Amino acid sequence: MENKLIEPWVGLYLPDDINLAPQRACRYVQILEKRIQILSFYVAWGSGRKSPDLSGIQGVLNSGFIPMITWEPWHWPQELPEGVRQEDQPEFSLSMILNGKYDDYLWNWALDLKEISGPIFFRPMHEMNGNWYPWCGRVNGNKPEEYAETWRYIRSIFNEAQNDQLMWVWSPYAHSVPDESGNEIWRYYPRLKEVDWVALDGYNWGNTQTWSNWLGFKEIFEEAYEELASLAPEKPMMIAEVGCAEEGGNKGDWIEEAFQILKESFPKIEALVWFNIKKECDWRIESSLQSFRAFRKGLTDWVS
Repeated sequence: MENKLIEPWVGLYLPDDINLAPQRACRYVQILEKRIQILSFYVAWGSGRKSPDLSGIQGVLNSGFIPMITWEPWHWPQELPEGVRQEDQPEFSLSMILNGKYDDYLWNWALDLKEISGPIFFRPMHEMNGNWYPWCGRVNGNKPEEYAETWRYIRSIFNEAQNDQLMWVWSPYAHSVPDESGNEIWRYYPRLKEVDWVALDGYNWGNTQTWSNWLGFKEIFEEAYEELASLAPEKPMMIAEVGCAEEGGNKGDWIEEAFQILKESFPKIEALVWFNIKKECDWRIESSLQSFRAFRKGLTDWVS
């Protein structure tokens, strides 16, 4: 998977059960008139199953999609007591992982996923350079260097289990938060041989938040793209999460421009996964007819 793809891939995060997502994704294939290669899913270590949903993952593959599992050491925020911030889960600090607290869980996944027939994008502990997850480098006493060590520790267990069909995706946020010395993206890189793909997450929040304003695709991604291209020039790169709000500007124009920029200025991006959910705001490509048409046109231009 480290060879350059024949054409760019596109993926979607759809807020569905893993057993229902392939059917819904097939409807997007029909209306977009383009193939979707990747389906994105999120798994919290502290919530729900202690082992992977093997039948669901295999079902995604059998339906013609590659699953991307974002693997998150935390409890879902809605499960926390009232008033507790989602990042304030010290039981999922990096030191706890390194000290072996979750070794049984890690081994269960490493061994069970060997039963899957087909490739899996595997994205542990994403957006580590932010401050909104328990594994981030500026919360719970964590440090960026400790994050890189934790990544290597987790992967060493999978290596010992002889699990080699995963494509490990290292995925910082496009802008470090806080943006200060000591929290730069490069500090979290776990070493060349530990990573198969590098990725970026980024969003145009428009004016939906008190702290946000309308940002173009290039404003969001350019600096981090150049850093990752320099940090890991031989690794394939993806946009693992992206979305755009409707409020504060013209979302349709933003989407069209984004695909144009990808084609003209970001040649190393080989895959893009759209965060297709109405959550903090309406990130969906179908949030308006104009947005949907822009996405379909932009996608066609990008992959042609």
